[in-house]
Amino acid sequence: MIDALRFYGPPVAVGIIVVLTLVDGRLPRSTTQRVVRVGLLALGVSQALNTPAIYAEIDRITGIPNVARLLSHGAMLVVVWSAFAFMSYLNCPAKVAKRRSAHHACWIAGAFALMSVLFALAPVDVDEVRFASRYGDAPWVLEYWLVYLFCLAPVLLAIAWETWRYARLVTGVMLRTGLRLIGVGALCALVYHAHKAFFFAANRFDVAYPAATGRLLDVWLPPAATVLVLVGATSQWWGHRLRLPSLARWLRSYRRYLALRPLWLALYRANPQIALVPPLPRLFEVLVPRDVGLRLYRRVIEIRDGRLALQPYLDPGFAVEAHRRASGSGVTGQELDAIVEAAVLDAALRAHACGRPLVHSSAQLSVPGGGDFDSDVAFLTEVVRAFRRLRRRGGRVWPLPAQPAG
Repeated sequence: MIDALRFYGPPVAVGIIVVLTLVDGRLPRSTTQRVVRVGLLALGVSQALNTPAIYAEIDRITGIPNVARLLSHGAMLVVVWSAFAFMSYLNCPAKVAKRRSAHHACWIAGAFALMSVLFALAPVDVDEVRFASRYGDAPWVLEYWLVYLFCLAPVLLAIAWETWRYARLVTGVMLRTGLRLIGVGALCALVYHAHKAFFFAANRFDVAYPAATGRLLDVWLPPAATVLVLVGATSQWWGHRLRLPSLARWLRSYRRYLALRPLWLALYRANPQIALVPPLPRLFEVLVPRDVGLRLYRRVIEIRDGRLALQPYLDPGFAVEAHRRASGSGVTGQELDAIVEAAVLDAALRAHACGRPLVHSSAQLSVPGGGDFDSDVAFLTEVVRAFRRLRRRGGRVWPLPAQPAG
């Protein structure tokens, strides 16, 4: 049963996705999308050729034992070409990308021709779907695989690198997730093909190779690579149909709403008038997440109102000292601003609790934060993390403002 799923599951899944994407008229028909469809189609063909039934039928029709293996690898070279072309169109002007794609296609065609010659030279005269176990020590098989690996490895490495690099830059959750899945799938494919090269080399030169590890990699890496690349490449297509971007936005708002509670609660206790609604029990907020977007918006506004209400207790001199100490520890950028803001608020809340406003409070502290709502929430989330660390330490890291009330 497991073998049947391993052999037939990936090609069936690829076939379904390819058909659905081809008939969906709402998908864009850009050059990059066409390149992706070619890659998915070639991936499906490669997987289908490795299924026992089709493998045997191709060999019966052609009369050439194991030729389905060669054709499957040829289809994988097309997958690699489509990935290279996609990255070229992503990073280069259209004319340059078209030229680079054509050159790479010629390179792939030459490599496949060399692989065909090596395949013809290799004594693989008995049809066997488990090719590596039977012909691992056969002449020319190692050379065949090294040519194949030499074509795959640079592109697979580039895919893994570029997808993770772009995933850090894009904002769409489905696109970011899809890119990372493709990157992991490319690494799985690279590890598998490198493992087979070591396996063939060990058999050729009569060196021991760990059989248990080899079987584990053979069973799981190929389907894992196929599924990850397939799911990643179509993530935007199926993600929007399942409304996953909306769900991801809701979960992010829900997580941020709960994360802001400690700072909001501390400010509320100092000045209850900032809140439109008194605080609910934390368990209720966790288990009954109603109107999360509105509640998050209100919580951010109330935190800002709470800071404004603490204005008589905000010490500019203390803020300068906090900045000096934090920057001296190597912290920079928004993290530095968040730590300083947390320290200033913590000191102001303690001064408020003791009834010690500043004597000279004419100087106004600037209000750090983001340029829009999302970035402001992200900044306040960092402030809360720093604020909680200070509270766990009892505020001993930062001195209280020294001036007593006059």
